Amino acid sequence: MLKDQKISKYLSNLGFTNRRASKNYISENKIFVNSKLVKSDIAIKDNDIIEINGSQHIADLSAPLEVIMYHKPLGQICSNASSEKNDSVFKNLPTRKKGKWIMIGRLDVNTSGLLLFSNNGDFSNMLSHPSSGIDREYLCRVYGDISNEKISKLLKGVKINGLESNFSDIVEVKKKRLSKNHWFYVCLFSGKNREVRKLWATQELTVNRLIRLRYGSIELPKTLKPGEWKKVNNRDIQNLKKIYKVI
Repeated sequence: MLKDQKISKYLSNLGFTNRRASKNYISENKIFVNSKLVKSDIAIKDNDIIEINGSQHIADLSAPLEVIMYHKPLGQICSNASSEKNDSVFKNLPTRKKGKWIMIGRLDVNTSGLLLFSNNGDFSNMLSHPSSGIDREYLCRVYGDISNEKISKLLKGVKINGLESNFSDIVEVKKKRLSKNHWFYVCLFSGKNREVRKLWATQELTVNRLIRLRYGSIELPKTLKPGEWKKVNNRDIQNLKKIYKVI
C-alpha cells in the first residue's frame, strides 16, 4: 500500500486530467481534501476524502489495475462525448464507481475493431506512447493497382509529412480474380493519426475498410461483437506489462 501520492498524479490516474494539465486542473476547479481547499500539488493518503466540484471520492492509492477490451463499431468516435451524428465509444462501456475509463490509443470514425481501456492514466499513457514499441495489427481492404514494388516500398519506409514510416509486416489475403479490392494483414509499431491509411495513400492506393485485430499481446476475440466489451484477465494484463515493460 502506498503511503502517499501527489494529488496531480492521483487525478491523472483516475482520468480527470492528464499529468501535463494537472496543475491547471487544480487551480481551475474546486478541490477539497478532508474539507480543506487544495491550492497546490499536495500529497494525499489512502482513505482521504477528496471532493471535486461537489462530488466526493475516497482516495484508494492501491486500486488494482483493470483493463477492458472493446469492439468498436464503424461510426463511433473516440471522444468522451457523443456528437449529433456519432455515438461515443464510451457509450457502451460499464459504469465505474470510482474514476473513469481511459482510452489506450484511438481509432478514427471509419475504423472498427479493438480498443483498450484502463482505469490507470499512467498505464494508458505508457501503452499509447510511440516509445512503448507496441505493434498493432490490422486487416485492411485496399483499392487500386497493387505491385510488389509498392509493397516493398511500404516495408522499407516512406515519408509522411516529412517523417519516416513503414509497415513491419504485410501479408496478402487470397484475392478474388479481376477485383481491384485487395485484403491485407498489416502490422506497424506506431499509432499516429490515420497512419495505416496514409501509408497506403503514398502508393496511390485507398483503404476502404480497416479493422484493428490486435494491440500488442491483446487480440480481438472472434466472439466479441461490435459494441460489446470484455474484461482482460489478470494473466494477460501481467503479460502485457512484462512484454512492454510498463508499470
